[in-house]
Amino acid sequence: MHELDPLAVVTSIGLLVLVFARAVLHKITDFGKLRQTVIEYRIAPERWAGPITAALTGAESLTLASLLTPGFRGFGTLAAAFLLLGYGAAMAINLARGRTSIDCGCGGLGQSISWVLVGRNVTLAGLAGVAAAPVVVRPFGGFDVMLMTTVLGAAWLLLLVFERLLQTFSHVRAVGAYRRRY
Repeated sequence: MHELDPLAVVTSIGLLVLVFARAVLHKITDFGKLRQTVIEYRIAPERWAGPITAALTGAESLTLASLLTPGFRGFGTLAAAFLLLGYGAAMAINLARGRTSIDCGCGGLGQSISWVLVGRNVTLAGLAGVAAAPVVVRPFGGFDVMLMTTVLGAAWLLLLVFERLLQTFSHVRAVGAYRRRY
């Protein structure tokens, strides 16, 4: 594996930390809604929804803690990729079944699953690969910190705008389907 500039690796870790921090916060603050979302995915029997929801919350919390702990970042990036790809697979299974009105369970305002969200998860899993890469040893100065903060802030805002657009399209699609029925 090629060594990457530490700026790319640290920024990737930072974005994953933000993604998982929001996800953990969502799961902790609205456990009941997430449990219902797990049921709606119809991947496992309904009686397993509580334990699965608790396991996902624990796995994401452990992933977040690992990403924040230098000695455990390798585990954290692997866990992040595994979770993101697993969520993407669950969405893909339901999309293949024709079930498009399920809330993704991603956190924030509700949005229906879509192939675009599957792609987003694959992209974020790829970002976990960048975060796991070895780095070129070089001084990390004040300009690097400023640039990392700017790039991380811009990436986070772009992700939020992207998700807001998906939520809007999801809502428009749901309203259109409702109007066609009535």
